[in-house]
This record gives sequence, C-alpha cells and structure tokens, in this order.
Amino acid sequence: MGKALDVVKKFYDVTDNKKGKGMRELLADAMSFTGPLMQAHSADEYVAMSEKFLQFHRSTRMLKQFENGDDVCSIYEMTLSTPAGGTLLVPIADWIRVSNGRIAEQTIYYDARDFAKAFGM
Repeated sequence: MGKALDVVKKFYDVTDNKKGKGMRELLADAMSFTGPLMQAHSADEYVAMSEKFLQFHRSTRMLKQFENGDDVCSIYEMTLSTPAGGTLLVPIADWIRVSNGRIAEQTIYYDARDFAKAFGM
C-alpha cells in the first residue's frame, strides 16, 4: 500500500467514522472538488460543503480501490438519509490526486438524478 492510498483511506475514515473531524488537515489549501452537482475550489470551501452534507451521511461501503502513483480511484456505495426521512444508496466512483501527503483534487462520478430529486436540487 502506497502513501497516496494511505491518505485516501484516512480521508474516508474521517468522512465515515468521524463525521468530518480532522478532514481539513488532510486537504491541500488549493484542493479542488468536482462532482455532477457540486464543486469546491479550496479546502475551506470543501469543508464547509461537507459539513452540510455529512449530516445526511450514514455509511460508506468501499468496494475497490486502485492506486497509481499519486492517484487513487475508489469505487463505493454511499448510504444517505434524505431530508424527507428516506434512505438513498448512491454508487460512486471517485478519483483523488494526492500531493505532498494531502488531497489536492477529488472528482466524483455518479448518477445524480435520484440524489438531486431527494435533495431538491
């Protein structure tokens, strides 16, 4: 297991088990996030976005991770509660680039239709 994968595993531990506590220390200041419905252009913007989102996060089931140098691809299922009180399972693939031991970029891929409907987007 390489350094990039170690950083990404810590990131998912913080997201899944610690509800974001300690996340900021894992992110490069100029970190960028791109997803089908949301974007962030700095670590502080990402943390603020995550704080709103993590109240709905229930669990992540990691299916597979691949590492290639500073790049890590993760394929997982995320379970969310919805504002209406339901549950939503979202299959996701993401690509994270690590630089100097911190997450510099994250791009996530998923079918956003059910998510957008559940969250009124």
